[in-house]
Amino acid sequence: MGERLTPEVRRARILDTAMQILDSDGHRGLTLRAVARACDMTAPGLMHHFPTLDHLLVAVVERRDQRDEVEGEARLAGRITPRAIFDEMIEGILARPEAARLFAAVQADAIDPAHPGHAWFVHRYAREAEHFTALFGDRIPDAGGLARRCMAAIDGLQLQFLADPSFDLRGQWAAMADALLSPAE
Repeated sequence: MGERLTPEVRRARILDTAMQILDSDGHRGLTLRAVARACDMTAPGLMHHFPTLDHLLVAVVERRDQRDEVEGEARLAGRITPRAIFDEMIEGILARPEAARLFAAVQADAIDPAHPGHAWFVHRYAREAEHFTALFGDRIPDAGGLARRCMAAIDGLQLQFLADPSFDLRGQWAAMADALLSPAE
């Protein structure tokens, strides 16, 4: 058995290992047993932290979302505009298509209110709309609504790109953003 770690450190290591596996092999066919083995743990030991594969996948999506937000804010430094924020989301999809594929798959499953990720996704969209309102609400009427429309457009375009990588995600987003955001900027 591996070294004794605090629950927080063990959980972080499990998530890091799962992310590595997912990046190289995708999420289809992933099992808790395979992640446990890669973490030098037993499956019941891993299940202490993540009772089901759905719980683990939601935690991976949440961790990636937090990482992407921090990295995106760093890249946007000094040029925070509505267009730049959403353009950065598109660039993230293009840079990490496997992560986007996992996000879309977990998001689709989480439509079910019984799914362990349902509340997180509902909260995520509300949080993003509130953040957008805090940034631009003094200049853009219904900034939160605009943010939700942009996120919905990106979700739909992302699905088309993930189904067919030849789909011009950047170009189609630019056309959509011109229509949605030009009055806002």
